[in-house]
Amino acid sequence: MSFGVFRQQHSPVLADFGSSGVKLLQASLGDKPSAIAAAFIPFSDEIRSQPIEDRFTYLANELPRVLSEGRFRGNRVVLSPFSQHMLVQHIGVAAADAPRANEVVRTQIAIALGCDPAALVVRTHEVCETNRDGQAKVEHIAFAMSREDVMRYVTLFKRAKFTVVGVHGEISALIHAFDHVNRRIEDATTSTMYVDLGYSGTKVAICHGAQIVFAKSIAIAGRTFDARIAEARGVTLEVARAARLAEGVRPIRTAAAAVRATVSTDSGMAMLRVAEDRRSGGETPALSALPSTQARTIASEAAETIDSLCDELSMCTRYHSALFRDRRIDRVVFLGGEARDVGLCQALAGSLRLPAKVGDPLARLRAHGPTPVGLPDQHATHPGWAAACGLASSPTDL
Repeated sequence: MSFGVFRQQHSPVLADFGSSGVKLLQASLGDKPSAIAAAFIPFSDEIRSQPIEDRFTYLANELPRVLSEGRFRGNRVVLSPFSQHMLVQHIGVAAADAPRANEVVRTQIAIALGCDPAALVVRTHEVCETNRDGQAKVEHIAFAMSREDVMRYVTLFKRAKFTVVGVHGEISALIHAFDHVNRRIEDATTSTMYVDLGYSGTKVAICHGAQIVFAKSIAIAGRTFDARIAEARGVTLEVARAARLAEGVRPIRTAAAAVRATVSTDSGMAMLRVAEDRRSGGETPALSALPSTQARTIASEAAETIDSLCDELSMCTRYHSALFRDRRIDRVVFLGGEARDVGLCQALAGSLRLPAKVGDPLARLRAHGPTPVGLPDQHATHPGWAAACGLASSPTDL
């Protein structure tokens, strides 16, 4: 006879649903976690162009096989849904309504969306007290998702005989990926801007230590660059993407600079040599173009899009400054699959005039154990796996 109390409790499977595919990860428990299983279910360009319902159909067929072949243990899942299923919004709640902020925020979002408040799952984070239009309010960050969409994921994994025990937005997961960096009391005095450069969108979060104080989704992303390049050259998105990945949208100065920017450190972040030079004024040497005609062409075609993204990021920093006039942002950490373009990160960091790093939370998991089959090349940085890593520290509260 077996007793449930003696059954081994496995850590949950971590599933990050992105535009390029689904990343699956499982990490061991403890102060020194390691990756024990990993897999990636890619989306072809054809699947990306189809309605999201077709992606669920595709995943319903692929997930059971991948989870079995990847030797994932247990039957619990914590996931981050597709970005289009998660609404991120700053909302000011009247000070008098602060005790029932969740209810007020849920109602405001439901009115804006034209739906029943009961149809939404909403989580709020209190930021600070503020004043709008002469009225005292409390700033909140709201993460909202429809219950119907939540049940899509529950049903998807149920077919694979797994139980969903946590659903968290990508921004929340990204922040949790650096809990081990921000666990000291004095870390609360450090303000970090996290920029997740994805293919279908860019996510921004600003934190004081581990506490989130700003969040926003930006439509400009890798696909935006591809569309601009494709239009300029009269080619398909696939051809444009291949050219962009080969050359980069903003070439770095030397190959040595690229090496320095992709070497992981123990903290899971690699330094970009850009901000110190930028503060001295003038053009940063690291942002100078390579003497390649093709690189200059890619750079010129992407210049307007880079400027637009820089403007969006600058608006984020200004919003933070309006909320916290006595605090400045100390550093920016780039994440997401598009952060592999070092030149792009350098351009954005130069515009923000902030010390910059490329985050690689997977480095911490690789350092404490053998690399499992399905995990990316251990000798490279993988900022695109940050959300999956962060889900390991996210609550199982569904």
